Amino acid sequence: MKHTYLILKLIFLSGFSSEVIAQSSFKATYELIHQPDSTNSKNKESEMFLLYANNEMSQFLSHNNAVRDSLFLEIHEGKMSNEELVQRTLEAPRTKTKLKVNKVYGESKMEILQEMMTNLYRYYQPLNLMKWTIGNQTKKINGYQCQKATASYAGRDYIAWFDPEIAISDGPYKFYGLPGLIISVYDTKEHYKFDLVGLEKGNYEIKRNLLNEDYQLLTQQEYKQMTKNYEANSEAMAKRLFSQMSGKPKKSSANNPIELE
Repeated sequence: MKHTYLILKLIFLSGFSSEVIAQSSFKATYELIHQPDSTNSKNKESEMFLLYANNEMSQFLSHNNAVRDSLFLEIHEGKMSNEELVQRTLEAPRTKTKLKVNKVYGESKMEILQEMMTNLYRYYQPLNLMKWTIGNQTKKINGYQCQKATASYAGRDYIAWFDPEIAISDGPYKFYGLPGLIISVYDTKEHYKFDLVGLEKGNYEIKRNLLNEDYQLLTQQEYKQMTKNYEANSEAMAKRLFSQMSGKPKKSSANNPIELE
């Protein structure tokens, strides 16, 4: 397996020079393993995510969200019959993460797009959120020769392993700013862990808002408050339905968001 990763990496790196990087784009696939309940370390969930990047911007979203976007684009462009529309809509994969992170390099900012129920919201943050401390420790991860870095963000302390040979200063979620692609990043309690599982070159077209949807602009503080209210209402409804059906109170099982502050 390690030999396979090394061969793929050599093929990937052989096509890169500092000149080609500015003209090429790539797709990185990450697996997220996280612990929804901070009190239950035995309950882990996973989901696949994609990071598309070119010389202007990157976009991070769940794999199923990307599949749904492609389907809805076909629907929007009228490329299927009504029968196909119904069938494809029913078959569309579900995602637990309806969030997209657009890192716009030239504007030095991130654009976060979030769907809550049928509402669409967006807010902005600076591109360089993390103040990284780069150490001397190195190790191989799936054939990538990585270097260690640490940072704190939103109430968690993170350890990241990046590959300096892949000169792409990006990574999953909001992680950015290291001198190499992030191969693995996780908080010190390992409640959230992103691992690179695939890397491909290609001509990927990245659009900040694929379907030209109308996202309501919020401040980050307004977004946090709205998210808090939404989660509280959803949790209250789930507890009420559970109690009605079982006669027992439901314990909270989703109390561990990636951003604690």
